[in-house]
Amino acid sequence: MIVKDSDFYRAYVGVWDEGALKDAPFITLGVEAILTDYYGDLLDAPPPFPVTKGALTLDLGCGWGRVLKPVLDRGARGIGLDISRAMLAQSKKHLEKNSHRPVLLRGDGTMLPFKDNSFDTVYSLLVLQHLSKANGKLVLKEVHRVLKPGGVAYIRVPSRFAPENLLFAFLQFVSIRLFRYRDPIRMRFYRLGEIRKLCRGLFSGCEITAHEFRPPWNIHTKWTWHYILVPRRLHAPLRRLSDRIEAKANGRIPFLKHFGVTLMVKAVK
Repeated sequence: MIVKDSDFYRAYVGVWDEGALKDAPFITLGVEAILTDYYGDLLDAPPPFPVTKGALTLDLGCGWGRVLKPVLDRGARGIGLDISRAMLAQSKKHLEKNSHRPVLLRGDGTMLPFKDNSFDTVYSLLVLQHLSKANGKLVLKEVHRVLKPGGVAYIRVPSRFAPENLLFAFLQFVSIRLFRYRDPIRMRFYRLGEIRKLCRGLFSGCEITAHEFRPPWNIHTKWTWHYILVPRRLHAPLRRLSDRIEAKANGRIPFLKHFGVTLMVKAVK
């Protein structure tokens, strides 16, 4: 991984180690872990992509195993990789509790410890957002390298122009530039055209869908994360509205994709 210095790298890993011990679901899912009226119970949700029985699948940034567990439930042969030892320990505990014998490795997505053409499927959900754009580009190259010909990658990233992300980017700019807050896991946001350009030189095909058309839930800082501004009675109707907009964005009105909170990239080698 390209890093500024060793202290920065230790701080980056330390955030995930500490989060794994304090509250692994919250550090990986954020408010999605607590807004069950809007999201439902995500702690045992199906994977947001198709799973093929018997396919060798890499979870890049597996965290505590939330997505790897339902992938294994569906008969895939899964390997989890994460940079945090504490997260891997939580993943092992979670998967073994659910009758799986996980293959878990500590590693860096920019230097995957696998041979070329190893995997049928690779997925990485909201991992690139915490890496510099230079490191994100390296991760995509590594994903391409370890995929088999015809293999598929599913990469989820935050979108640049969603209202929630615009607010977050502004608050992040203020904290980093004005208050000199050294944030080792600062967020990076991606434009549709930017993703297409990154994939064009690597993958034979790239499809992008947009998801989560929602208002900002809170003033998105480390101190206010848990304070939800939108009244709970509005969460269910907002979910229905988001689903309708999502269907239009990924159907007849593709311009709306720019305003989804997350983008799911399906890239074929």
